[in-house]
Amino acid sequence: MSGAFSGLLVVEVVLTAVAVLMFLYRSMLDMKEEDHIILDSAESHLARDQDAIRRKTTVLSKYIKVVSVAWGVLAVVIFGLWVIQGLKLV
Repeated sequence: MSGAFSGLLVVEVVLTAVAVLMFLYRSMLDMKEEDHIILDSAESHLARDQDAIRRKTTVLSKYIKVVSVAWGVLAVVIFGLWVIQGLKLV
């Protein structure tokens, strides 16, 4: 295998690990998010906590989309290099 191909595989593994960690973190945030109505001002701190969790989840979802697109593009590039190297051997 060429150095570029090996390097791209390493980047792919790192991106996969980052994506898995981001999905795990988002699932932990989703477990903390509650679906209840806050009726009085005594529970307003719960509303602030839920807003903070919702904002974190929204920001994290944007990063997950970016990492997913980068992962897909990199997978296509690696597959293309693999095909090109295979055709050179024939």
